[in-house]
Amino acid sequence: MYLIDSGVPSFSDVPWLSESPETGTVAPGETVTVTVTVDTTGLAPGAYLAALFVQTDAGVGGTQRIPVSLLVPAFQQAVDVGSTASYVDSVGESWAPDQAFAPGSWGYLQEGAGPVSVSADIAGTDDPALYQSQRVDPYAYSFDRVPNGIYQVELGFAELTALSFGERLFDVIIENTEVLPAHDIRFDAGAARTADVHTFFIEVTDGRLDIRLIPNTGFAEPVLNALRVTHRTDR
Repeated sequence: MYLIDSGVPSFSDVPWLSESPETGTVAPGETVTVTVTVDTTGLAPGAYLAALFVQTDAGVGGTQRIPVSLLVPAFQQAVDVGSTASYVDSVGESWAPDQAFAPGSWGYLQEGAGPVSVSADIAGTDDPALYQSQRVDPYAYSFDRVPNGIYQVELGFAELTALSFGERLFDVIIENTEVLPAHDIRFDAGAARTADVHTFFIEVTDGRLDIRLIPNTGFAEPVLNALRVTHRTDR
């Protein structure tokens, strides 16, 4: 492995990256799985680059270079919206249960309506359980006392009812920027009970990230199923 700091690579240890096994023999026609582990303990927020080399004395192949990039955010929060329990997704990422907003923390702001859940399968995702719960008609989700900078905001929706195209329309505003005007989950996903995911990059300058869902008059209320915000220290 080597770090890329100055643009001139030199072989050295990369303390946050390890692999197992480090050596071995592979017979013709067989394969060996190499497990690569990343450990962010003690790392300051930022972007880290390295490369993993696989070298062989076989007649073909020689050296294979595998680039590795690591982002350590100053703040990240994933929310299983509408759920009362935490969730670990298919890649091992943790999603916290939903909670009401409190100053200095994060959560939803809402009057009326509330969470809804179904047991039916959800298409279009490797994590259907994440989309089986949702919050109906939340006014906003706020994240207080966060570092200023660029944030990656991931919003996950699914239409859990029998509503058709054009029956649920709402606007999504992040930091006073309208990112989804007249959003129609059913239309975007193509079918009911199908995941509909949108990602945006937004700048925060006041130490608070606000996401608002505004209903369109005469249409069904806004819903939200999953939410993750990540401070992008590489931007």
